[in-house]
Amino acid sequence: MSVHDTIEVDADDFPYTQSVDLSDGVFLFTFQWNETDQHFTVDVADAEGNDIRKGEVLILNQALWRGINDDALPTDTIIPMDESGNETQIDPGNLGDTVQLCIDDIVI
Repeated sequence: MSVHDTIEVDADDFPYTQSVDLSDGVFLFTFQWNETDQHFTVDVADAEGNDIRKGEVLILNQALWRGINDDALPTDTIIPMDESGNETQIDPGNLGDTVQLCIDDIVI
């Protein structure tokens, strides 16, 4: 069971788009698997489908859109992580299973 709130991801359905309700609105996330480079990417668009950012690579324990200054991006910090700490990379066998897109909203 996840400690963080998570964004559901179904690695069996790639590529696909889903609506994601975050603290500052609804966004469309499009997930892809790049077979050549062996990594997952996510595109984010507003609720009307207007692209905000494309091709963000999912890197384990690294926040999405880190270092990007764009007011249109979601304000929630979203981090692909394995809360158990066992995984060392993201792959089709663990994304949506042991690796989740976690919303970093835990106050300690």
